[in-house]
Amino acid sequence: MVVEATICHVIRGRRLLLKKANRGFSVGKWNAPGGKCEPGEKPEECARREVLEETGLRVSGLFYHGALTFMMDGGRTLHTRAHLFSTTKVGGRARSSDEGPVKWFPLDDLPFGEMWEDDQFWIPLMLRRIRFDATFTFDAANRHVTGFAITSR
Repeated sequence: MVVEATICHVIRGRRLLLKKANRGFSVGKWNAPGGKCEPGEKPEECARREVLEETGLRVSGLFYHGALTFMMDGGRTLHTRAHLFSTTKVGGRARSSDEGPVKWFPLDDLPFGEMWEDDQFWIPLMLRRIRFDATFTFDAANRHVTGFAITSR
């Protein structure tokens, strides 16, 4: 069964908010806020909810980039389809949560070495507000990208 999820990058000035996962599939990695969609929940609703739960921020004006599809376990498992959003319209003050600590990173100094390997391929597109869909295939250990395709929308 494919996990339907969201990723929502919050941009404030020349900084990007990331959260270091305390648990789950991404433990120890810096990620944007996001998570699984609840039954009947639209992706944009999910993105807003996840950002609020994980960071305390209220976001609006979400820009939909497209879907990221992740093939895990050496390409044998279609694991997740993540709907990718970004926004510069944010209210409140970021705070850490049970999900993990949050931190603002300069756009020119993102911690790619502590993020999912696929991020280096698509985050530059997201920062330029490009619409695209992408599929990433990971090795059997789910550590390294072994193939990918990015198509414009």
